[in-house]
Amino acid sequence: MPGAFSGINMIMQALMAQQEAMQVVGHNVANANTPGYRRQEAILTASHPRANFTFMGSILPGQFGTGVLVDRIKRYDTEFIDQRYCFELGENKRWATEADFLNQVEMALADTGSESLAKRLNDFWGGWQSLSTSPDDLTIRQDTLERSKAVADSFNRRASALNKLRGEQDLTIRERVDEINELATQLARLNVEITHVESTNHQPNDLLDERDKILNRLSEISGAKAAFQQFGQVVVSIGGHTLVIGSRAFEVTATPDPANGNLVGVGWQDGEPFSPVAGELKGLMESRDGVVVDQLNRLNTMAISFMDRINAIHITGYDLNNVPGQALYTGTDALSMRINTTLTAENLAAASVTNAPGDGTIAKLINDVQRETLVGLNNMTLGDYNNLRIGDLGLTVKRSTSQAADHKTVMDALDQQRDSVSGVNLDEEATKMLAYQKSYQAATRMMTALDEMLDRVINNMGVVGR
Repeated sequence: MPGAFSGINMIMQALMAQQEAMQVVGHNVANANTPGYRRQEAILTASHPRANFTFMGSILPGQFGTGVLVDRIKRYDTEFIDQRYCFELGENKRWATEADFLNQVEMALADTGSESLAKRLNDFWGGWQSLSTSPDDLTIRQDTLERSKAVADSFNRRASALNKLRGEQDLTIRERVDEINELATQLARLNVEITHVESTNHQPNDLLDERDKILNRLSEISGAKAAFQQFGQVVVSIGGHTLVIGSRAFEVTATPDPANGNLVGVGWQDGEPFSPVAGELKGLMESRDGVVVDQLNRLNTMAISFMDRINAIHITGYDLNNVPGQALYTGTDALSMRINTTLTAENLAAASVTNAPGDGTIAKLINDVQRETLVGLNNMTLGDYNNLRIGDLGLTVKRSTSQAADHKTVMDALDQQRDSVSGVNLDEEATKMLAYQKSYQAATRMMTALDEMLDRVINNMGVVGR
């Protein structure tokens, strides 16, 4: 039969097990508000029992329990939900980043304010309409020249603003690429550490929390996908190309691309193209090289069609000095468009014949261009083409905002579901703490009782009459 000292050992195990369980509760409480923390629990199990022997060596029925042990520290993991959450996180960041950037584009274009391109074009038409009725009025001529210059300035400012926005994104893209490389290095190191801990039959719970936070951030940036392997290792890929495998991390590069105005081009160090499927980089690259380029191209198309048609009419007329008209505008696109610097108010060609200061035929023809359908604008008027450009941008912004909100709703629902499983509930932790505390107190009472029993045996057994 078991001796008294085996009882002491059993109670000592109980004290240590309850103390360790209390430490886990304390760890949970301390990290209740730590982002990415997954609650843990000490899993208690009965230690291996012992057969009941008699003094004669025979075995009596039944076994004696030997107490309690902490089997493991369980981490409440939600791997399946985590993978769905990372997908929604990447999609949300992609569309939210695109929406934020395109809102800046809308502000830069200012197509709905008093400085809109449509307003400047309307002022231009109005100026030439006035000139057609009073072609010999120098005040009207000067006003018309200023309005013509304002159209060029409006095209210039918008093209310049769009180019500036594209350039500003390069810094953000470089920062994200550097962050990917840094996170990949950290993840490769964690793969080694987690494997080492698991090989010793321990649970690397806090290391796994750190790993999951890195995976979340990689999903935010690039829509990275993770595949979990034996011993806690994870393989991460972006757009089908491996980023991390085991202890090795593959580098992503950001270098100037001459084919894209020396803006940053992102690729893999081995020369393969970098194609994020989601995340901030996807939103930035799509906006910079997609929507913004489309807006620039449309502005250039408008500017070229406008200049070609106006110049074609203007050179057929005559100014106040009976000199044939010159090109009203110079330049090859919206950015380089300028009013002809050699022109003065007197040089505006309003007449269709010489020696006719009151003739405003050419000015009237220029005013009528606003109602012409131009081949370069897909047989649309300048106003209709401009409205289509503005409307398409607005629809793109609305789509991005809507997509970001939709994925945010799903992401929040998954986060709540995940938190219900792996989040720290302080009420639950308080209940566990009381249970472990009571068990600890009971174990100490038992230790006191065993101490008294042993004291009786050692100090008082055989003493009579005292």
